[in-house]
Amino acid sequence: MKCIEEIIEPYVEMERRIGALMTSFFSETCGLCTACCCRADICEEVADSAFLRLLLRKQDRAVSDMDDRYGWLDVNGCTLEVGRPPICYAYFCDEILARLPDEESRYLFRILGRLLDYVGEQALGDQHLVEISNTADLERINLRVLETRLHQAVAALEVIEELIEAECRLGPADRRVLSLIDLPE
Repeated sequence: MKCIEEIIEPYVEMERRIGALMTSFFSETCGLCTACCCRADICEEVADSAFLRLLLRKQDRAVSDMDDRYGWLDVNGCTLEVGRPPICYAYFCDEILARLPDEESRYLFRILGRLLDYVGEQALGDQHLVEISNTADLERINLRVLETRLHQAVAALEVIEELIEAECRLGPADRRVLSLIDLPE
């Protein structure tokens, strides 16, 4: 029987790639921003989530490392390399969206920001992976569904990385891969 540990490494790798891509595009905008979108109550989701706590431990970090007032933030931004709540990737302020050159770019980044959320949907019934608070419940997750979503998300990430690197436009095959990652209204 498979266990949650088997998806940790591919999840972490995907989160690192997503973070690196977002940082390469948005660090200048975010670094100059005076209206911080991060809040300590969002950071507290890490403490409430059995899965995100597991990712913290993989980085030799603990919930007790989080500052009560500033969460995981310091003067350079978020100190978590991985294990951030999915909303940290999914939220794009108007300033960031305005910096993207066209609607296709905005679509690609909205998909990129949605990937971690997509992977964890309905991990245990209607619960998202990061909403599971009891560590023992992680062993009850339908790992086949989680693995399938993870593979679909990695495929979408590869399409996005390739399109951005080659500065290409979306083709029909790319759209098919990305269409698996549904965007909320």
